[in-house]
Amino acid sequence: MRVGIDGASFGNRRGFGRFARNAVGRLIELDADTDYTFVVDHDDPARELFPRDAREVVVELSASPATAAGGRSNRRARDIARIARAARAERFDAFLFPSLHTWFPACRAPTVVGLHDAITDEHASLVAARRRDRIYLAAKQRLAVRGAAQLFTVSTASQEALSRRLEIPPDRLPVVPEAPDPVFRDPPAAETVRRARERADLADGDRFFVYVGGISPHKNLETLIDAYAVMCARVADAPLLVVVGALDGDEAYVSSAEAVRSRIRERSISERVRLPGFVPDDELAALYAASVAAANPSLAEGFGLPAVEAAAAGTAVVLSDLPAHRESLGAAALFFEPTDVDTLAAHLELLAADTVARDEIARRCTAAIEGMSWDAAAEALRGLLVRTAALA
Repeated sequence: MRVGIDGASFGNRRGFGRFARNAVGRLIELDADTDYTFVVDHDDPARELFPRDAREVVVELSASPATAAGGRSNRRARDIARIARAARAERFDAFLFPSLHTWFPACRAPTVVGLHDAITDEHASLVAARRRDRIYLAAKQRLAVRGAAQLFTVSTASQEALSRRLEIPPDRLPVVPEAPDPVFRDPPAAETVRRARERADLADGDRFFVYVGGISPHKNLETLIDAYAVMCARVADAPLLVVVGALDGDEAYVSSAEAVRSRIRERSISERVRLPGFVPDDELAALYAASVAAANPSLAEGFGLPAVEAAAAGTAVVLSDLPAHRESLGAAALFFEPTDVDTLAAHLELLAADTVARDEIARRCTAAIEGMSWDAAAEALRGLLVRTAALA
């Protein structure tokens, strides 16, 4: 069996990039009998992240698909024609798009397409600010869904949301489950801890909460900032707040970096908030492990990898009450309605003051995600590809 893979999502820092690197990377490692080939732009830095000795079909494009196919711009027709022509020439038995974001049409082979969430449908204006970009994204999704031999998603919550929004039978959207990367389960090395604290401008004795994720409107960071400010007004020695995420914009979503900075200033907590930007995974694991708790106030999630990564690192987790968060952590975490500032502030105060409660919540969170494995995702993907190749 020869399988083509759209390699553009491998370098993305969001959840669908993590999915590509972990699920597809593990699939290639486990399935040595299949010929997996990446179709990729010649200048795409994601090529450095492909599995060792991975076969590539390199296409010269005028703009990287990772940036040209996001929420704020459209891929050029000339580039679509070039990459589709390269894929067709290979005569693959099946072609895998790990994510819809960098999908392109007309690759000839039957396609497997990942739809990770319904965020572009439920919160379209928060993902693409311009009307024309929302129209483009919706059209791309319709074409991809209509043309796919097989779709998949990453959680039952997303399956239900996508089925409802797109009027797709649930059995056409099987779940390929996500999991925390192994780095989050391993105790961090002392040098990694030192680098992580230095990057986040933390002294050795500083206590802190941590947020990890995109800096985008649908991530709802304003609620976390407001809740943290309420806590600081009531607790003199409140832990610091570390907000981890790319502050220089994001190729797939609208950035809310300036709004976040402005909210921090308005709440007069600038001296208590750290904004280290993007943090590598090994240092991120160290920050999780050292934090008082991890908090995520998102308005919508397809799976919610930061929550399970924090849990894998042994951290207490505070989450907006979303179906995806409930699916992965059940009753283990502390939950709040996504815009409920007072409840979130109360949760943060509890975790800062009560070490027994914090340790128990952390233990429950770690136990809740214990069985999650990227091997399961790889096996599920392989089954979909085998069935799809049979249609060629």
